[in-house]
Amino acid sequence: GGLSEFMKICALASSFGVTVIPHVWGSAVGLAAGLHAVATMPMNPFTANPSYLENEPVIEFDRNPNPLRDDILKGRKFAIGPDGAVGVPLDKPGLGIEVDEDAVKRFHVPLKSKGFISKL
Repeated sequence: GGLSEFMKICALASSFGVTVIPHVWGSAVGLAAGLHAVATMPMNPFTANPSYLENEPVIEFDRNPNPLRDDILKGRKFAIGPDGAVGVPLDKPGLGIEVDEDAVKRFHVPLKSKGFISKL
């Protein structure tokens, strides 16, 4: 898939008047990537007179406590603002986030597969 395929799906859906609502479960890295993808979406479905929250792109994500989302970034936590929006991280290169590698190590579980062992 990736971002290019996501954009193709959005264009195809828009041409048929179908709403696309991507969703993300998992880590802060996945949420940052999802937010950047949603920021590229056209009005959903396209209209000349968009209505707030009726045509604007949205993303669904789990808001339950999640240390892989809430505790692995340096200096950032994703939060829903009073208007119901989550900001797209733009203050750093790439996805706009910095991963705290020491925090990630707390979640590492060695995995042995085909003679290889994962390490951090």
